[in-house]
Amino acid sequence: MKSVSHFLFYIMCLLPAGISAPAAAHYSCDVDLNYGVVVNDDQLRILKEYLTLYQINHQQQLFVAGDWLKLDKNQSALVTEYAKGLHAVVPQVTLLATTGIDLATDTVQQMFLSLLGSDHDSYEKLNAAMDKMKKRVRKKFRYARSHYYLGPSSSEGLDELAEADLMVPLSKTLTTSVGSILTTLGAMDSGKLAVDRTEMAVINQRIAHYAATSDGDGPPVDTTLPQKARWYCDYLKQLDMLEKQMQSTIPQLAGIDFIRQTGHKD
Repeated sequence: MKSVSHFLFYIMCLLPAGISAPAAAHYSCDVDLNYGVVVNDDQLRILKEYLTLYQINHQQQLFVAGDWLKLDKNQSALVTEYAKGLHAVVPQVTLLATTGIDLATDTVQQMFLSLLGSDHDSYEKLNAAMDKMKKRVRKKFRYARSHYYLGPSSSEGLDELAEADLMVPLSKTLTTSVGSILTTLGAMDSGKLAVDRTEMAVINQRIAHYAATSDGDGPPVDTTLPQKARWYCDYLKQLDMLEKQMQSTIPQLAGIDFIRQTGHKD
């Protein structure tokens, strides 16, 4: 029998780009966050650990390091458009990440069971790794009542389990950055991802609700989870362009780069 790492090399067509051959697996979301962001109905804050770098109230009032800035018409328009976009996308990506990573890890576990069975000596290690990843995603993508939080990117993976042959592919590909999660979901094969129609309808309704209540954008309702992930990645790139415009016109924001596009090699 082939080693478990060879098995995972095959099934990772469901997971991030660069692991296997199918065209969808070459997808990569080259967007990440340098800081955390929290949004609620009236406010968004960009956070460096527990320090608020800047916040926008009611999608209009900009505070940098606690100081309210008086903006001209063009600056105000940029701030409002940017805040509107973040108010829409942060709750939606939070939902997509926490729901989607469950589906991704469950699919890996199901494929492992169907090919190797639960008696294989690496099955418990696989389950432990998948559970750990789910917990990390929920720590990075959080919501409580009307507050939604996306954490900054970091390089954490499953390094503590990397010594096991089973974990080598996973530890190098699964992290909880926004870009990694959107890559994971965007590269998945929809045909191999079994999603209950009722569950998918609930996900679509919740995402549509977030878009409507924030008066913002959202992906088409009938799109698959991978298509939604790609839509959010493209949307974050648009917000990055807006952020750069704000940085060039509002001096106090010049050194605060929240969204970054990372680039990748095929």
